[in-house]
Amino acid sequence: MRRPRTRQTRGNDRPTPKAEEVANVRIEGIAAGGAGVGRIAGLTCFVPRTAIGDVAQVAYVNHGRYARGRVLQLLEHSSDRVEPRCAHYVKDACGGCQLQHLSGDAQRDARRLIVRDALQRVARREVPLPELVSGPEWGYRERLTLTLRQKGAAWIGGLVPITHTSGVFALEQCAIAHPLLVDVWHGLRSMLRGMPAIAAASAALASAPLRLSLRIERRDEDAEDAATRVSLVVIGGVRWPERESWAAHVGEALPSVGDIWWEPEGSVAVQLAGAPARDALAFAQVNRSIASQLRDHVLATVRGVGPSRVIDAYSGRGDLSVRLAESGIAVTAIESDASATARAAERLRAFPSVRVVTALVEEAIDDALASSESSAVVVLNPPRRGVDIRVTAALADAYDQGVRGIVYVSCDPATLARDVARLGRWRIAELRCFDMFPQTAHVETVCLLVPEDA
Repeated sequence: MRRPRTRQTRGNDRPTPKAEEVANVRIEGIAAGGAGVGRIAGLTCFVPRTAIGDVAQVAYVNHGRYARGRVLQLLEHSSDRVEPRCAHYVKDACGGCQLQHLSGDAQRDARRLIVRDALQRVARREVPLPELVSGPEWGYRERLTLTLRQKGAAWIGGLVPITHTSGVFALEQCAIAHPLLVDVWHGLRSMLRGMPAIAAASAALASAPLRLSLRIERRDEDAEDAATRVSLVVIGGVRWPERESWAAHVGEALPSVGDIWWEPEGSVAVQLAGAPARDALAFAQVNRSIASQLRDHVLATVRGVGPSRVIDAYSGRGDLSVRLAESGIAVTAIESDASATARAAERLRAFPSVRVVTALVEEAIDDALASSESSAVVVLNPPRRGVDIRVTAALADAYDQGVRGIVYVSCDPATLARDVARLGRWRIAELRCFDMFPQTAHVETVCLLVPEDA
């Protein structure tokens, strides 16, 4: 097949965009980001919004080792296809979901395959298809972050389409969000005036200068009652003279809104309305039901190893550390966020066998391992980028320092597989997935690693 040429660049010239070619492709798999995977003359091609079994005519761009395509028309429809519930998914190519065009069963199978394939391909570990713990498919999301862009004197708020990552479409509904968040957003849309001024350097960037985060507010982490309030955080901007009056107006007009915050660019957040809430800006899972089941599973997995001490790395506000301490297990909790460790230390004050460390995990792990007893477990719960290479280097031979298990909680199969690949002397003893983000390609995984000869 003839390939188009691209113009060579000189100096500051930009390369001529590569021309699209057209071909038919049969989709044979689902990639980590949710795109369907097929082959064109032996070249792997990633095509968003396709399903296993689809045959599509696609316009694609050859990137050398792979290609990316877009559907021109479906020639054969997969039996896994369903009609997306959300109008934005098709009309606006919303990037918030990647798999709404698949049935629930097909989505769950895809997420399990993504985890297994990453571990086999990157970590060279042969594992069976993992179990997947699932819950509600709609209305589960308790946090929603919207992009704000100025349009004349007003602002438009919404999400980013997959076809134009610097664009924003006006959000009307979100089928995966908690209904209260959507109700509050409907009320806020007419109030997006007098927002923070943007620094000139930020305004020139392609990325959105302002964001608005809406989150279900729960004063008690362990409360089971229905949510009744929403916290708002306006993120970005450098000057906002109208902030107090804006917050007061929102509070009067929308009784469901509790705390209101502004997080200026390059500065700490300030509270504009609501009762003092020290945890309002702390990280919280978007899917409360599944997050609770995941925590229960992690706790049971740790207990199953029978440790005398646990190193709780990336411990946040100490949710796991508290439950471990209540079980009589000594804990070293490591977290770099000082506000989170302050909250954790307060919650753990009654347990003398608990030590809370404010530091990067890669800077504190050696000392934590050195002070551990002979039957320790390390829990890793890192952000999406995974753990620093210094952490896996320290853990590679941690069996010699008394570590009997590593429980890795991952939100990205690719970085999980990379980090497991670095732990050559550890084998995967158990693997379980949690369906934290239905309608998307994201999945949470809990991986238990034990010494190779155990």
